[in-house]
Amino acid sequence: MAKGAVIELTAPVAHRSAVTAADGGEPGSTSLGVNADGYQHIDFDVDVTLGGTLPMVEVAPLFYDATAAHWFRGDSSYYTATGRYRLRVEARGGVVFLQVVSLTGTSPTLSLSVWASCS
Repeated sequence: MAKGAVIELTAPVAHRSAVTAADGGEPGSTSLGVNADGYQHIDFDVDVTLGGTLPMVEVAPLFYDATAAHWFRGDSSYYTATGRYRLRVEARGGVVFLQVVSLTGTSPTLSLSVWASCS
């Protein structure tokens, strides 16, 4: 009988905490990213509190390419309501940082925290 797929999960760890504004640029160090060495995916659990009129926060994964020594941006996700969201990113064993790209709306406010686990 063939063996089924084996899924190994890591315990969630804090990745970002109490973010209140969009990031000014790329992280200064790969140590700020999540190292998915040996794992296919990273599940980012995003806790978002939005305020103001018609607020929207845009987040995107940044993937570190060690050969190029640069971060490369993946597809964005957009949240328009306070809530808890799971964002799955295909990491393929790399280092990934979840960037807050933008915060829009009329007098928008943000509180965002992120936990990450690898699978």
